[in-house]
Amino acid sequence: MQSKKMDSQINKDECRLNALSGAGFKIDITGINIAASRGLVWLKEQQPEAIKDISRSVQALTVWNESASTQIEKLLSLKKDGYWKTQTPLTDTARACIALCGSGKVQPETVRWIREQQRDDNWNNSEIDTAYALMALGECRIKNENGCNWLVSNYGKKWEHPGTTSLIITALSIQNKEKYRGFLSNRASWLLSKKEDGGWTYIATSNLVIQALILAGTKEEDITPSIKWLLGKQQENGSWKDIISTTLSLITLKMYLDKLNSISKK
Repeated sequence: MQSKKMDSQINKDECRLNALSGAGFKIDITGINIAASRGLVWLKEQQPEAIKDISRSVQALTVWNESASTQIEKLLSLKKDGYWKTQTPLTDTARACIALCGSGKVQPETVRWIREQQRDDNWNNSEIDTAYALMALGECRIKNENGCNWLVSNYGKKWEHPGTTSLIITALSIQNKEKYRGFLSNRASWLLSKKEDGGWTYIATSNLVIQALILAGTKEEDITPSIKWLLGKQQENGSWKDIISTTLSLITLKMYLDKLNSISKK
């Protein structure tokens, strides 16, 4: 069963976006909300254990205005000395920080730990770690120009993978979209050129790409085919196969609806 919050969300989205259908937009808003509702029902039945899974679950539930108190409590219980001690502490801590900031649970000691890990303008000399660190700081409204410039100045063929490029676009968009608009537009066009049959091979990767395109300001008509592709990948049980793919899909669908809402208000 879908919650009263979900019913309210569906009604609001449909009322705001009905006008778009008459302006050339082929959007099944009801279908998107129903898919999200089914995904949320499945997600609430899961018991994630990995930090990555818990963090994404918090994020997905929060953006859809669903309670994530149980997941937040579990996530915080696993934090030690201000961060999450896993095999990939930087990325897992950054993901947790993003989820907690988004739910209004800012962790100052975690933000401080992330900032202290920066060396020579980057994190671990890694484009992935640096992108996630910048996302986490940006979600907590902390700018880090040196990190952003490091990503832009070092970007090249070796980073030209849809997932990697999407993380970089997302990080720069959250940090300072206006400053890097030219770079973002160029890389968004490159991502669109790599699309095959509406997606980018994998569900998780495709979600990262769609989210990056939305944040970069890509036109709705260039994103809609990928949303339709994503909806077609949902399984009968309401999931997109696993926790990560499901939570990312839920986040993507909400970001897409928010983008359409912003169009309808103009």
